[in-house]
Amino acid sequence: MNSSPRRRPHLLLPLFTCSALLVSACGKDDSKPTGPVDVTVMTRNVYLGANIFLLSQAKTRQEVPSVAAQLYATVQATNFPERAGALAAEIEAKKPALVGLQEVSLYRTQHPSDFFSNGAVNALVDSYDFLGLLQAKLRERGLDYRVAARVKNGDAELPAALSGNPSDLTDIRLTDYDVILARGDVQTSEAVEQNYVHNAQVAVGGSTVTFTRGFTKVDAEVDGAKFTFVNSHLEGLMPANEEQAHELVGILEGFRQPLILVGDLNTGPGSSTPAYGIFSEAGYTDAWTVAGSGSGFTCCVGEKLLDTNTSGFDERIDLMFYAGDGLQPVSAEVVGDELGDRTPSGLWPSDHAGTVVTFRINR
Repeated sequence: MNSSPRRRPHLLLPLFTCSALLVSACGKDDSKPTGPVDVTVMTRNVYLGANIFLLSQAKTRQEVPSVAAQLYATVQATNFPERAGALAAEIEAKKPALVGLQEVSLYRTQHPSDFFSNGAVNALVDSYDFLGLLQAKLRERGLDYRVAARVKNGDAELPAALSGNPSDLTDIRLTDYDVILARGDVQTSEAVEQNYVHNAQVAVGGSTVTFTRGFTKVDAEVDGAKFTFVNSHLEGLMPANEEQAHELVGILEGFRQPLILVGDLNTGPGSSTPAYGIFSEAGYTDAWTVAGSGSGFTCCVGEKLLDTNTSGFDERIDLMFYAGDGLQPVSAEVVGDELGDRTPSGLWPSDHAGTVVTFRINR
């Protein structure tokens, strides 16, 4: 009487085996999820730490070390190691699939200076590695974001009188990057890292310095939804803003759609720079006009990041344009624009705020 229950598992084994086969060999289920996917992306100018265009105040070579020292002192005071924590907190809160970063700076030094003897760009001692610092803060929060694309833009070096002694100079080297960060579960391929042909020329110390800009691009796939993601930092000066916008529009024609273009584009609705109109006329839609509410202002607080109010945010230049079928923005917001977003010492995370948009993308 007790033997029957013991035999039951053996009798049922073929049934369990057949059940397993029903979802494998007996009847394969190769169906994949269908329908749209919501994908959140972010653009963030992290701020190089000082107003680099103040270098134009140096009218002679002899004036450069003093101005360069002032700028580097501001870079130190704006404390990217601390600000990186606030930027990482924004990314943790929104968990974007992709992040377009601009002004991702690498500062290096060399002492004593050899600038006036050979003018070489050769300082190698790291002082501030913005990308490394931000990634470290992301890892501290348990976040997995990798570099999917990075373009080197300007790479310049100048002597600075850091000690106040004009005969004791240190070379300060700034290398500027635009970077795309991808969340760990996001597939990316076909990266493009390219500089613009047209760039601004700025007078510094009696000579001319070129401010090189560029863009990064990846093909991305999130939960089966495929799209192109492009990140750029356009020049704010004319005619370079117009020239770079035309150049980028021509390049974008070679990329597959749907396509999302993000970045500090140094232009906006009603702006004196024409890039906004150039993108609009080329068929790109400003996501904020579809999914955002309010002004959406993203720029800019003061150079030292110590503003005690938000009045500095009075224009919208950190933008997301999009084009292509099967792509629709469903929400848009600004981050890093409230007093509570500042660091414990009272610094804004950047002189810009960031823009975050969620797109609904067909698979």
